[in-house]
Amino acid sequence: MRLHRLALKDFRGIREREIEFADSGITVVEGANEAGKSSMIEALDLLLRTQASSRSAAVKAVQPAGRDVGSEVRAEISCGPWRFEYFKRFNSRPETTLTILEPRREQLTGREAHERVQQILDQSLDNALYLALRLLQSQAPDLDRLADSSALARALDRVAAPAETDTGDGDADATALIEAAAAEYRRYYTPAAGRPAKELAEAISAAKAARAVVDERTALLRSAEQAAAELPAVETEYAETVRAEAHAVEEAADLARRAAEAETVDATVRQARAEAEQRALAVQIAERAGAERAQTHDRLADLDRRVEADGTAVRELREAAEAADTSARELEEALARSRSELGRVRSELAASTAAEKARADRARIAWIDAAVSEAAALTDARTEAVAAIAANPVTDREVAAAATLDREIAAAQARVDAGAAAVEVTRLGDGAVTIDGAEIDDSESFAAVGETVVQSSGVRVVVRGAADTVALADRLSDLQAQASALLARCETDHLGGVAGRAAARAAAERALQAADAARQRALAGATVEELQTERAALVAGLPAASDDPAPRPVAELRPREAELTDLITRAERKATQQRTVATTQRARAEAQAEAAERARATAKAERAALLEQRAQLSDERLAADLTAARDAHDRTRAVLAEREAAAAKADSAGLRAACAEAEQKLERVRHRLTGLRDQRTQLRTLLEQCRTENRLDDLADAQTTAAVTEAEHARVAERAAGARLLYETLVRKRTESRSRYVAPFTRRLEELAAPVFGETVRFEVDDDFAIARRTLDGVTVDVEALSGGAREQLGLIARLACAMIVDENDGVPVILDDALGYSDPDRLASMAQVLGSAADDAQIIVLTCSPDRYAAVPDATVVAV
Repeated sequence: MRLHRLALKDFRGIREREIEFADSGITVVEGANEAGKSSMIEALDLLLRTQASSRSAAVKAVQPAGRDVGSEVRAEISCGPWRFEYFKRFNSRPETTLTILEPRREQLTGREAHERVQQILDQSLDNALYLALRLLQSQAPDLDRLADSSALARALDRVAAPAETDTGDGDADATALIEAAAAEYRRYYTPAAGRPAKELAEAISAAKAARAVVDERTALLRSAEQAAAELPAVETEYAETVRAEAHAVEEAADLARRAAEAETVDATVRQARAEAEQRALAVQIAERAGAERAQTHDRLADLDRRVEADGTAVRELREAAEAADTSARELEEALARSRSELGRVRSELAASTAAEKARADRARIAWIDAAVSEAAALTDARTEAVAAIAANPVTDREVAAAATLDREIAAAQARVDAGAAAVEVTRLGDGAVTIDGAEIDDSESFAAVGETVVQSSGVRVVVRGAADTVALADRLSDLQAQASALLARCETDHLGGVAGRAAARAAAERALQAADAARQRALAGATVEELQTERAALVAGLPAASDDPAPRPVAELRPREAELTDLITRAERKATQQRTVATTQRARAEAQAEAAERARATAKAERAALLEQRAQLSDERLAADLTAARDAHDRTRAVLAEREAAAAKADSAGLRAACAEAEQKLERVRHRLTGLRDQRTQLRTLLEQCRTENRLDDLADAQTTAAVTEAEHARVAERAAGARLLYETLVRKRTESRSRYVAPFTRRLEELAAPVFGETVRFEVDDDFAIARRTLDGVTVDVEALSGGAREQLGLIARLACAMIVDENDGVPVILDDALGYSDPDRLASMAQVLGSAADDAQIIVLTCSPDRYAAVPDATVVAV
């Protein structure tokens, strides 16, 4: 399958777009996020698999938001021998058109067009391969679903067994045989779980149902026989249970009567107990009234004592406050004298400090003047050194170059002299003799290098040196030219003088460094301008001359200032403490006086209330009421004890328990009687049915039916077992044959992966073409343990390997949607090489929002959207 062209209109956020894809090689479709790149894949899937009239959620989702328009998809596709143009409009005004261009032109519309495309795809498209060779954003990078790819199986079969002559039809026959066996298997078993399917399940169910009828009728016949044997014993037990019920009813009635009599005795006990509780409550009330009267007496005495104590405390607190005030005044007077003394000392200390600062400033001014003067002298020396350096550009590099040239020129001259012939020309007559146009006076000697012309009247001699000396001469000439250039740059006449010039420059540089270091030391890291600014500020701050006597030294005044400051601080703290004590004592005295007044008022009110209570009920009357209440309580307690003894003798609790047990016994007897009555009825009914129905004939008919259904089940089960055996055998053989496919697939995979992971990379591939483990530099790890980037790269390489192995007629596009997002720059460059190597054997479509990621892919067709 090849995708030649894809056009979309009003599809999600795409207004209109048409893209042509290269038939082979790489087409890179680049665009920003939400530009609709992934929507193109979705559109192609809808076009190939979904009818235009569909109202599914997937179709409704592609309609542009807020616009009532149809979503159109058009594609030109090659698939097997067919090449066709296919168009669908979804949602609004659905439409389907198909134009087959090759091998024979056809035009279809509507459902016929859809079914015709489905027929073409079923015949020519390996759907498992088509889905597996995608690498989309929403799926894991691992390669799967290839076990059912017949195209890959055929290709690997050709690679694994090239000597076999059957390369296509045999595989098709094998596939057809497996499919036929699978169809027969699915006739009897479900595909997923292998449970019995309709025909086998119905046979099993019919056999089980017939056997259940036989068992049911056999059980009915046996139950009738058992009922006849059980009925006499049930009749006897039923009569005995009737008599036991009558006896239990009589016993329960007698116990109920006796329990009622005991309950009457218990009622008199409860009445006596209630009266005793009332008398006990009266005693408690009388005791509480007497206690409250005694507590009132105690509170009055306590309040009188508190009033007297508060008066004494108020006097003591006020005396303490007066003493604290006196101490605070004395401290404040001494504090004033100390503050006056501290002010005088601080004035003298300020004058002394100013005098010392003036002396230090004058010393600093003198130092600055000396430093500026020294820096000026060093600046002149620095200027001279800078000028010497600027006038001499020769460095150690030129010295090294001069030494090298000197050695090479001497060596080249020696080689020329050794290889060239020596020629001597002597003038004998009066005629002019020239060498290369230059006239000689007497004689001239030269080495025969290159071509030299010696000419005299009537004679012209050309002297040519040997071929190897020409190259030596050229080398010597080149070295001499380099030496001339170096001497001109260094401003000297011979190569030996270059070292002297470099030494002079080095001396000037050392002088410059020494001047800079001395200047920095003289200025102590500052600049002349900063020092001059500082000097002006110091001069401006000097005090005017005065005739006042010199103050005492600062070292003598500082201890006195500290002593006075500490004395004042301690005096202030103590005075504050005394004032605080005075304030606190006065506040406490006032609070104590208020408390005494409140206690006096409370005592007055308590005493008035006590007098009023005594007027209503005297203390003697309270004592008499308490005695009377206690006597009445003792009498009621004696009556209660007498009645409790009578209740214990009656044992009402025991009678109630016996009565409840008798009722339970009666209930059990009645329940047993009901069960026996029902059992007797059932047995009689069962025996009656056996007399009226022909149970033996029904059992014989059921046994005949069961034999027929079980025989049918055996035949169906035998056919099902044969179908299962054939299908499982064929599948096992196909799996065994596929194991030999793994080797060529693994080789191609390792060839493609070598530029990315290294030449030592090896893979272990399962029979279903799933990559299980990777070995690199002798280290083997599971693929699941690799990083996300490595797994993504491996998934892409595996898809390319499949695309390169599959025959061109069976191939499908490799679609990569924003892949390699986790790859580093080095891996991206390697993956570009891998994509380029696979481009000749497959159609590769890349959708990306990062164009730089695939910039290194060679010969790619780039389409911007």
